[in-house]
Amino acid sequence: MRVPIPLVLFLALAVSGGVWWYGTRYADFLTPPSAAKLAEIRASLESSLPQADHPDDAVSVPAIVKNPPPAAPVEELKPAMVLGDLATPPTLREYSDLAPKGAGHLINLAVLLEVEGEFHRALLAWERALDMGKPDEAQATAAIASIKRLRPTLPDWNTHPAKAIAITLHAGTGKKSATTLAPILEQTARDLERASAGILKVTVTVTAGRSNSSASSAAPVALWLAGPTKHSLSTKVLSFTLTSPKSLHDDLLKSVFLIVRSDLGHATSHTPPALAKNDNLLEALNSRITRLDWHELGTRLNRPPVKDE
Repeated sequence: MRVPIPLVLFLALAVSGGVWWYGTRYADFLTPPSAAKLAEIRASLESSLPQADHPDDAVSVPAIVKNPPPAAPVEELKPAMVLGDLATPPTLREYSDLAPKGAGHLINLAVLLEVEGEFHRALLAWERALDMGKPDEAQATAAIASIKRLRPTLPDWNTHPAKAIAITLHAGTGKKSATTLAPILEQTARDLERASAGILKVTVTVTAGRSNSSASSAAPVALWLAGPTKHSLSTKVLSFTLTSPKSLHDDLLKSVFLIVRSDLGHATSHTPPALAKNDNLLEALNSRITRLDWHELGTRLNRPPVKDE
């Protein structure tokens, strides 16, 4: 049996209206809620929201907490380097009291002094790194390079010839070779004075022995340094063979370097200067042997002799 459409529409409206009336017959849509009711609604709403410090709700997957990265190591602050009283003129032994701190400390000091424009003091600090700081190979190379760079830009340490320390460069050879040796030995003496920055005054003594028995040009030469008198202290004697006048100057320079090296190693606590294979000998005398080294040598040779020296 077919139900008429108007009846269907009426029944649908009647059912919908009846349900709405039954559910809302006691509701008051005109009176606003009380303050207590609003507070209750607000509390209920807030309890349903996620907490600020716990953003995830009960359904969310908890975030994986990663281990925090390790803290960066705290670099120990180094104390500022003290330059000391820069107004007082330095002595030749300046910064020797810092030698126990090592060559690295003295090199850092030298660099800072150069930055401050204290080039006289910087050169002294570089020299202390070399002669008293017990440098390793790299530190010694840096010190020598800096001494080579600074020495030519500064005046000699001693500019008063009367205050120079007198020493004598002795040589002994045969009569024939003495004639060849004498002028080159004088030239070597002047080289030593310049290398010492005016600290030393070097005179020359050539002792000629018997004539060379051989017609060959080769002749033995004995070389040593001593104080100015016949009773003065002297270094050990070093000998070489004069084979050619062309190489004589280099032979003398090398022999003097080795004599000074030996004496410093024997008589002082300084690091003995090293001579590299391809070194320019004049440069080595000016840069590898410090001004304090030359002063120590001259001072020792001028002391009264003692039994054990």
